[in-house]
Amino acid sequence: MHLVFAAHAKNASLASACRGLMKTAEGEGFACSILSDVDSFSPSDETVIIAVGGDGNFIRTAHIACEHSIPLFGVNCGRIGFLTEWTEESFPEALLRLRAGAYRIEQKSMLSVSVNDEHARDCVNDLLVYKHSFSGVASIALAINGQTVGDLFGDGITVATSTGATGYSLSAGGPIIADGLDAMVVTPICAHTLHFRPIVAAANASVTMTMADRGFLAADGDRFRSVQQNDRITVTRSDRTVPMMTFQTRNLFRLISEKLT
Repeated sequence: MHLVFAAHAKNASLASACRGLMKTAEGEGFACSILSDVDSFSPSDETVIIAVGGDGNFIRTAHIACEHSIPLFGVNCGRIGFLTEWTEESFPEALLRLRAGAYRIEQKSMLSVSVNDEHARDCVNDLLVYKHSFSGVASIALAINGQTVGDLFGDGITVATSTGATGYSLSAGGPIIADGLDAMVVTPICAHTLHFRPIVAAANASVTMTMADRGFLAADGDRFRSVQQNDRITVTRSDRTVPMMTFQTRNLFRLISEKLT
């Protein structure tokens, strides 16, 4: 089995952590390398990619894992590390379970977003539709599966996968999605209308939004394009998935209490 370690290239402490983890894995007989060039990355059937860092790096690495259909797990060296199952201290146990095959691979859903039916972009965690300027209020018309929900007056809307439901959506007042449930979560951000509440929709739902003024889109924390008045934003489930490795049954509610308090 070949273990490929992925960390933020410009972070010296993470680079050092990668070297330490590699030394541990090599001592257990694993072939190891560091992902330095995504464009030339050519994994084999026995490759596992390990995201070293926090949730941000895990999400970036998840896109690589999805692109090459290789399994992924994370080692937390960041502040929260909600998506990363292991730490530097517990990593030797992960290696033991990896060698024993004591894990399962879950295909995690992604979102696909397009504007006016243009080329779609996928995201692992969440999509953010937000107002253009710091001041003022955005007006966003929302429909789900062709049914009108209403107009949101506020800062914006986030649409999250079950994986991303513990991110920005949860901070904005969105619901916790229990493990094993594949869903799409639509959460208003600083809504000025009390009737507009978070919505849990089916994972294969179609969410449509139209802004009354300018705004912008961000996917997995990356602000990637502006939105003009009356542009039609469509969010659906992507055809692609992320193969995430799970080694043990986690208590989601205890994890939220430990990580987010």
